[in-house]
Amino acid sequence: MLMKLPILMYHYVRPNGMRLSERHHVLDLDLFEQQLDVMAQKFEFILGNDLLAVGDDTSALENSIWLTFDDGYRDCIDYVLPSLLKRKARGTFYIPTEAIFERKLLDVNKIHILLSSSFTPKEIVKIAGELYSEMGLESISKITFDELFRNHGIANLWNDAETEFIKKLFQKLLPTEIRKKYLASVFSQVTARSESSWVDEFYLTPDDVQTLVENGMEIGSHGHSHEWLAEMTADRQLEELSKSFAHLDNAISDGKSHSMCCPFGSYNDDTLSILRSLEVRVGVLNRIETYASFDASAPDLLELDRIDIMFFDKFINGEFD
Repeated sequence: MLMKLPILMYHYVRPNGMRLSERHHVLDLDLFEQQLDVMAQKFEFILGNDLLAVGDDTSALENSIWLTFDDGYRDCIDYVLPSLLKRKARGTFYIPTEAIFERKLLDVNKIHILLSSSFTPKEIVKIAGELYSEMGLESISKITFDELFRNHGIANLWNDAETEFIKKLFQKLLPTEIRKKYLASVFSQVTARSESSWVDEFYLTPDDVQTLVENGMEIGSHGHSHEWLAEMTADRQLEELSKSFAHLDNAISDGKSHSMCCPFGSYNDDTLSILRSLEVRVGVLNRIETYASFDASAPDLLELDRIDIMFFDKFINGEFD
C-alpha cells in the first residue's frame, strides 16, 4: 500500500548569535524548539529503520514524522540533541565520515567559510578569477573564467549569482584534483586559520556520534567526502560508499547502519545498485517540497523525498503534500 510520510531536512541549527557571519544561513535554535513543540503535539517521531518494520501494517506510520539532520555539525550534539531529548523526540543524523573520523575539513564547508568571511561574494569571485589565470586553469579546462561565470552564475531562490557561482565552481565544475587545489588556494587567501581549527569547530567527534546512538538517535551515511556521487564512476562510488559504511559499522556499537543520504541529492542507477550491495535499505533525497511517498512493503526505500525546513510553515499549515 502506498504511504505518505513527512521527512524534514535540517542542516545548521544554532543560536543566531553563533553564526559565522550575517551571511551564514542557520536555523535559529529558538525557532527550532518552537517547531519541535508544534510537531510534538501533532506527530510521533520515528526513525528510518522504523520504516523497515512496517510491512503491511500501514497504521504504524499514521501521524508520524521523521526528522533528519545532515552534515555532522557540532550543532547536533550542542543544541539539537538536548532539544530532542527534552521533548522525547528522535532523529536521524547523516554524517560525512571523512570529516568525523578522519578529521578533514570538507570542501563544502570551505565554501561556507568563504561565503561567511569578510570578503563579499563579488570579491571572492574576483580572487577566484585571478587565481584561475595564475594557475593556468583555462588551458586545462578549455573554458575561460568569464564563460564559466556566464554559464553558472545564475541567481536562484537561495543564492545571488556570485554565491551560486562560487558553490558550483568549487563543487563540480572542474576535475576533482584540480578543483581541490584551486579551492585550497582561494581558501588560503581568505582565511589565515588552520584547517584543523575549523574541523574542531564544525564537526562532531567519534565520541559524539556514540553519544547520539546511546540516546536513541539513528546514524546514517552522508557519503565519505561529501561529493556529488552522480559525477563519479561506479568504481569511485563503490570506494566512497564502502569506506563510509565501514566507518559507521566500526563506530556504531549496537548495530549496522542501513540508511543513506546522498550529498547534494546527487545519485544515479550505479549509486542505487551499490547501496543495495552494501545492504543499505533506506535513502533520502533533496526534493524539498513534498512528502515521501512509498510502498512500505518494498524491499528497500532508497529514494524518499524530504521537505526542506525553509518550507516548514507551508508544511505545518497543510499547503502541500
